[in-house]
Amino acid sequence: MLKLMINEKNTFKTKFYKFETKKIIKIIYWSILLFILVLSSLYFFGKSNKNYLIKQLKPLDQFLISNGFKIKNILISGTHNLSQDYLINIINTQNHINILNVNLHTIYNKIIQNSWVEETYVERILPDTIKIKVLEKKPIAIWQNQKGNKLITVNGDVISHANVNKFKNSFPIIKGEKSKENISTILKILETNKNFAKNIWSLTFINQRRWDLHFNQGLIVRLPSQDVIKAWQKIIKLQTNYNILNLRLTEIDLRNPEQILGKINFDKKVILRRKHL
Repeated sequence: MLKLMINEKNTFKTKFYKFETKKIIKIIYWSILLFILVLSSLYFFGKSNKNYLIKQLKPLDQFLISNGFKIKNILISGTHNLSQDYLINIINTQNHINILNVNLHTIYNKIIQNSWVEETYVERILPDTIKIKVLEKKPIAIWQNQKGNKLITVNGDVISHANVNKFKNSFPIIKGEKSKENISTILKILETNKNFAKNIWSLTFINQRRWDLHFNQGLIVRLPSQDVIKAWQKIIKLQTNYNILNLRLTEIDLRNPEQILGKINFDKKVILRRKHL
């Protein structure tokens, strides 16, 4: 069995598998003979237009189909958010029954254009199978901007084909100018304590310098522009020692490294002194 594959560099690789020797010799023999007859016809009758060529090659096409070279199976793996029907339709749009007429480059190019797809591998396994493997992008947040909400990856890539409403309870919202370009840094810091970070429903990038964290419990934590790791560790320590998410605090301001300001009901400010750290 012959297997053709497009790899990540969009080039072909060829591998040979066990195949019935007599059958393959027979197919090659008759295919060559039919092809010679077509070329002879073109030579003697001087026909060179595309429609005529297609008509002359039709017997060869039918011969291959009758010997099993037609699409019977489409194997798809790696899809989680991308519809398998979408991938099947890409193959069907080529309108070819003979598996040798299926253009793997065309399939590859159409799949890779979908914003869900990080990489894809397309294989033709003779005589009757097309195999598609997809590596999907991993969303990490919902980017809120003037044009609406978009799902994004850790690198700030927008997954424009995603239905954002499907993920509104799965990922935090980020907003602010240049927020999607800077999301990876803050997320790496927050991941040092995932259990605590899962309480964050929104992050706002302020003046392209620092972040405000909005918790489900109503608390807003204002992080500094520098030493963000230390500030995050302070918040974790306060939560561990005093369970701040269940207090009446509505705001904790960490922008001044010398003190921590806490706000209750948006009007009363308290100073959390160093002993609390």
